[in-house]
This record gives sequence, C-alpha cells and structure tokens, in this order.
Amino acid sequence: MLKFLLKNRSRILLGLLLALAVWVYAHRHASPLRESGPAKNLSLSLWQPVQDAVGRVLTFPEETLNAIQELGHLRQEVLRLQQDNQSLRLQIASDQLVGEELKRLQAATQIKASMPRKAKIARIIGHDPSTWNKSFVIDQGSDDGVLVDSPVVSEQGIVGRVIETTAKYSRVLLILDPDSGVGAIDARSRVAGVVLGTGRNRLKLDYVDIGEDVQSGDPVISSGMGGIFPKGYALGTVFSKTQSDNGLYTQIEVVPAVDFAVLDYVFVLEPVNAYP
Repeated sequence: MLKFLLKNRSRILLGLLLALAVWVYAHRHASPLRESGPAKNLSLSLWQPVQDAVGRVLTFPEETLNAIQELGHLRQEVLRLQQDNQSLRLQIASDQLVGEELKRLQAATQIKASMPRKAKIARIIGHDPSTWNKSFVIDQGSDDGVLVDSPVVSEQGIVGRVIETTAKYSRVLLILDPDSGVGAIDARSRVAGVVLGTGRNRLKLDYVDIGEDVQSGDPVISSGMGGIFPKGYALGTVFSKTQSDNGLYTQIEVVPAVDFAVLDYVFVLEPVNAYP
C-alpha cells in the first residue's frame, strides 16, 4: 500500500486538490441561509490564504504592465519638462542680451547728446578677418551720410577713421593700425608730435625731440593738425619714455584711451574739412 501511495503521489495530490477546489466552490455558492458549521469555517479559513496567493499571482502581470506603462508616461513627462526648462532658459538668456543691448544703446544716445559735434551712432557689426584688431565694419554707410575720412570716436576718445563706404556699411581703420597717424599734443606740457599705431594694443608718440618735457602719466590728445581728426579728443596716456641706443631720438609708448575689446557702439563725426 505504501509503495502504491508513493508511486501515485502526484496523481493523488492532484485529485485531492481538485476535490478540495470542488468542495470550496460548492461551499462558496451554497445558500446564504444555510448555517456555517465549524468544519466549513475551518476549511474556508485554510483555503483563504491559498486563494489570496493565487489572486496575487494572476493579477501580477497586469499590475506589472500598468506600472511599466506608467513609468513610460513619467519618462515622457520628465523629458517634456526638461525641454520646456531648456526653452525657458534660452528665452531668459535672450531677453537678458536684448536688455543689455538696449542699455548700451540708451547710454550711447545719452553720450551723443553731450558731444560738441554732430555725430551718428553706429553699431560695430564685424571685424576685418585679415586685420582683426586694426579695422572693423559699422552699420552706417553713404546712404546715412557717412563719408571717407570721417572721424570715428567713442566716449573714451578717438577710435579711428572711415576708409571705405558702401550704401549701408563702412569700414573703420583703427588708430592701432601701423598705417594710422593722428596729430597729437601732450595735454600737460603742450609738446607736439604724432601718435602712430603699432599693430597691437599700444600706440607711440613720435616726432618728439630729445629733451622735450614728456612724462609717464601725461594725457595725450588730438591736436587737430592733419585735417581729419578734430582737436581735443583723448588718444591715450604716456606709459614710458626711453631714448634710442644711439641717443638720436625718443621712444614714447602710449596706452590707448579707448578699450577696443569692449566697443559695441561708436560715433561717426563729419570730416573736419566739412566745417567752415
């Protein structure tokens, strides 16, 4: 008998489970008016955990699928919020740039009102790639009344002169360019000379006799000589003064008054010879 039970234990267990399932089913669908006996209550209490476990197993795939779908929706929402955040950041940055540009233009307009000569406000729109720190292009041209040799200044001092115009644009040669020269005087001692460009962010005061009273820290302004630049505009400050090795001439280095690296707007004046 024992051998029979061991040999057929799987079938016997399956049969018992089926019988138990039929019995439970019958009890679950019995008339509610029928009283529940102790045996029935005991069987139900024993079967309830099994039923709960089976229910959880059956509902697990559906719940998992719902969770995966919800996770996908959350990821899409996070991506959308990130994109919206990036767009807002770009918009804020753009608004800040516009605001800063407006402030600079307002400042330039106020400066123009204080200038002694009629001036046109021009915005720098590009640098000559072949001479990066020696010329740039402005958004004013011959249609705006800009002429070749028109002086170009900023609130700090002389910037350069117009050397080429088209209908809408003009090119300005900076005083830093070696081909540039401006008649100048030492504002303190009134010693005269010519400020020349060096091709870098320094100028030199040339044609000054040895022994002339020029000292470090002296302001250098335009003299009005030469017929292009008006008198009295700042050119720079004397940085150093040395004699050449042979002692025949003086080398005077001048720091420009204009910070060319931060220029956004400049003022184009009428040529000096346009005034009576």
